[in-house]
Amino acid sequence: MAVMIPESISALENVTVGEKKVFKILKELLQDDYIVWFDLRVNNRYPDFIILAPDLGLIVLEVKDWQIGSIISADTNKFELKTMGKCSNPLKQARDYMFNIVNELKKDKKLVDGTGKYKGRLKFTYGHGVIFTKITKKSFEASPFKGTIEDNFIIFQDELKQIENSCSKDILKEKLEAMFPMKFDFERLDDKYINRIRGNIFKEVKLASDSEGIFKVMNLEQENYAKGLGYGHRVIRGVAGSGKTVILTCRAKYLMEVHKDWNIMVLCYNKTLAAFLREAINGNNKDTNVEIIHMHGWINKISKELGFSTALYDNQVTGNISKITDEMLEKLNKYDAILIDEGQDLEEEWLKFIVKNLRDPEHSHLLLASDGAQNLYSRKYTLKSVGIKAVGRTIIMRENYRNTKEILDFANGILLDGDNKKSSNADENDFIIEAKSILRRGSISKVTETKRFDDEIEKIIDQIIELNKDGVNYREIAILYPYGKYLGTEYVKTVEDALKKKSIPYVCINKAVNRANFKLNKNEVKISTIYSAKGLDFKAVFICGINQGLMKSYDESKKLLYVGMTRARDILNVTYSVNNELTEAMVKSHKQMIRNNGGEQIAKIGPKEIQVNKPKEKKKGFMDKIMALFR
Repeated sequence: MAVMIPESISALENVTVGEKKVFKILKELLQDDYIVWFDLRVNNRYPDFIILAPDLGLIVLEVKDWQIGSIISADTNKFELKTMGKCSNPLKQARDYMFNIVNELKKDKKLVDGTGKYKGRLKFTYGHGVIFTKITKKSFEASPFKGTIEDNFIIFQDELKQIENSCSKDILKEKLEAMFPMKFDFERLDDKYINRIRGNIFKEVKLASDSEGIFKVMNLEQENYAKGLGYGHRVIRGVAGSGKTVILTCRAKYLMEVHKDWNIMVLCYNKTLAAFLREAINGNNKDTNVEIIHMHGWINKISKELGFSTALYDNQVTGNISKITDEMLEKLNKYDAILIDEGQDLEEEWLKFIVKNLRDPEHSHLLLASDGAQNLYSRKYTLKSVGIKAVGRTIIMRENYRNTKEILDFANGILLDGDNKKSSNADENDFIIEAKSILRRGSISKVTETKRFDDEIEKIIDQIIELNKDGVNYREIAILYPYGKYLGTEYVKTVEDALKKKSIPYVCINKAVNRANFKLNKNEVKISTIYSAKGLDFKAVFICGINQGLMKSYDESKKLLYVGMTRARDILNVTYSVNNELTEAMVKSHKQMIRNNGGEQIAKIGPKEIQVNKPKEKKKGFMDKIMALFR
């Protein structure tokens, strides 16, 4: 069964009966590794079907529900129909779409042959064809229109019916193979090439490319969600690392391209995340119909229009919203679509106000992405109570694509240790989903106890220097702490001084001046509160500065550590210099994670995976070190 994007077209408007039939046949009879896109925009054009086949290449299909009696005249360029007048020959239409895609792909040198007989051509073949769902081969060949389209580029009604009734994958594949005007042998397209092709055809799925030209694209499930969501009110409930922000970013780019006349807003709580989204969605494009802003910035923009005072704190934001009368609301700029990232951070009254700012509060497009496990501000409400109507329109994403199994097990162990109250109601803001990991393994995280915070930072700096020597760029490293300062301990200053001393470039992203202009790819170590790092991720994360203040709200503090830990893709190290219930839960979870990943993984654990700053003891044997982990 092929991967179809969107996954279903049954609820889409303006889809013909013939297109639905072809969609079903392609989905059921093509191979599992084939990807089929339906009616998606490519350079301002909408091919009916684009098929990416690892063993064949690319094929564009145009589907026509025409009857032979409706055709008045035809030649190789034009058809004239009783119902729609003159139009392009469907094969020419498919060919034009095909070469539009080919020309776009040729801009990527990695997809083009650089030498040999086919120098300058794509490294794979491409074809195009037409499917007539109501014209038989016999009737077409008996008509005066025979020859306007070569037979091998057509699948006729009777041939389509034969394929459908016999469920013959072979016949379908033979018909598609005949649609390639130029054939040559090429190596089967692997994931690397498939991702490059996807990222070049559909720019919105491209996440980033590094200096070596390696594409990073969203996976097919995420692409399907982003393009197949539908409109109206929609909700994505996803665990950390499931790709909520990736989907929301792609959705925003998709809407920006498809609905150029729409007024679109992307909204979040965190100023740092807003800066990241602005760069990811709009880049350097100043002329765009997508406004990207954090909640306080948006309310202050409205407050300025209405003559209210600036809101610095959450309660002031709520206060300013409460002053807005219905008459004032009518005069405000309305949105055709509002997309909200990290929606669990927003207060109940804020969301009610957001819904009111849709052009049509009930039917305009609203997308809310959230995760109750990252609800760090104890926001308590239901989606229904704020006017979001998403019953039957909620996607639950349980797969974590970011973290290794070891990191996820560690983070889950703290979050779900039995004390955290889990809501089983997906309509509640506190709804927590237990994450599942993809099968990506990594190293065991380090948990290190020290005497003082200064010692924590000294150890972290040493490890950063070693990582950098091993080829990890500074931009892929983050030092995260719960608070900037607590009871006289200046966490930020201590970290900054230590980095300066070792001449390590850094940026403190939770400082106001940096939050607004945050650049993720600048080669600097990122230092931040965990709060300001929400929505971001890094190859290596160091968590430090756990303090007694976190015990004031134990459940929220466990969520805070979970958020911090799940920022790490591959390497997670935690240091602490206090002892309380939170650090006990963390050490307990760490030991359990080691047990869960026993055998092969335990054999990889070094002697300092859990280490304490104590006088050196005599050298121990390997089994002594292993047993020490469980004491």
